[in-house]
Amino acid sequence: MADTHAFNFQQNYFELFELEVGCDIDSAQLRDRFMELQRDYHPDKHAASDDAERLLAVRIASFVNEAHQTLSVPLKRAEYVLQLHGVSTDTETDARMDTAFLMEQMEWREALEDVDLKSESAFDELDELRREISTSVKSVASEVEAHLDGKDLPSARDSIRQWQFLSKLIGEIDAAEAKADEAAG
Repeated sequence: MADTHAFNFQQNYFELFELEVGCDIDSAQLRDRFMELQRDYHPDKHAASDDAERLLAVRIASFVNEAHQTLSVPLKRAEYVLQLHGVSTDTETDARMDTAFLMEQMEWREALEDVDLKSESAFDELDELRREISTSVKSVASEVEAHLDGKDLPSARDSIRQWQFLSKLIGEIDAAEAKADEAAG
C-alpha cells in the first residue's frame, strides 16, 4: 500500500503518468501506469484506515481518474496541454472563429438537419457525414499538434476550438443516429 501522504497533488497529469507533455502519448504506458496507481491508491486498500486517511485515498483516486480521463481522450489531452501553457479555450469569452470553417460547419449542420431519420438511407447519410467530419477532425488534430510543438499557442487554441466544434457535431450525429435507430425499430 502506497503512502497517501507522500502523494503530490501539485504534479500535472503527464508527470503523474510519467509521460512527456504533448498530444502524442504512449497509450500503453498510460494504461499501465493507471493500473499501477489504481493498485497503490484505490480507496478499498485504505478501508481499515482512519477517516482522514480514507478521505485522502478518495481524493487521490479522484485525481488519478480525472487525469486518466483527460489524457485518454485526444481532444481533452490537447486542451490540457494548452492549459499547462496558461491558455484557455473558453468559448464563452471569445466567439472569434475562422469564417471558412464556420461556413463549412453550417453546411454540415444543414446536411444533418436534412437527413430524414425515418428513411432507409438515414444511416448511410449519417455515416457519410460522420466520415467527412472525422477526416476534418484528423486534419485539425494534426494542426493542433504542429502548433503546440512549434509553441504557436494562439494557433493551437484556434485549432482546438475548431476541434471542439467538430466533436460536438459528431455527438449530434450520434444522437441523430440513435433517433433513426428508434424510428427503424
